[in-house]
Amino acid sequence: MLAIRNRKISVRTRKRSIFIDDSVISLIVDTPHYLKTLNCLLKDAINKAYLDSLYVKREEVIDLCIRSHYDPPSCWMPKHLPDGQIVTKEAKNYRPADESEDRIRCQAIASALWELDPAIHANHIARSKILQRIGNGAQYDISTITDWIAKLDPQKEYRKTGRPPKAKYAIKLEIIPQSKK
Repeated sequence: MLAIRNRKISVRTRKRSIFIDDSVISLIVDTPHYLKTLNCLLKDAINKAYLDSLYVKREEVIDLCIRSHYDPPSCWMPKHLPDGQIVTKEAKNYRPADESEDRIRCQAIASALWELDPAIHANHIARSKILQRIGNGAQYDISTITDWIAKLDPQKEYRKTGRPPKAKYAIKLEIIPQSKK
């Protein structure tokens, strides 16, 4: 209810949207809604018939729950997901919507690998099977992943530019060959 009043979630009735802005016209037209929500907030008296007449977008509620670290409403959660199914939401330009999560995941994997063997080149980590599968690196170009993890490279001051040398690492690193696009 508070998120609706603060316009973090858009809400509408059957006829029109409410709580659109702070204008005087909106205040006059939405007065009954302001009073009913105020009654719900101050007196903890929930008017079920009124709440049933409001419509909110499912995505906005779930996003607000995730940002606020609350569990989404159980009525909107799937009962079960088949094993191995990963649901990703695509954003504009065909880029994954959770690019920042993928970047953080790739950086965490790279820093763990560098703790085991600091001599591993960033390009080899970017092409490693573990980063491609667990870090969701297959969704991105190798140069993008290399840029993400190069900041964490413990030997970045000592590395030369150009093709990385073939070296034996302390750990066995399965590297996926570069694809020719």
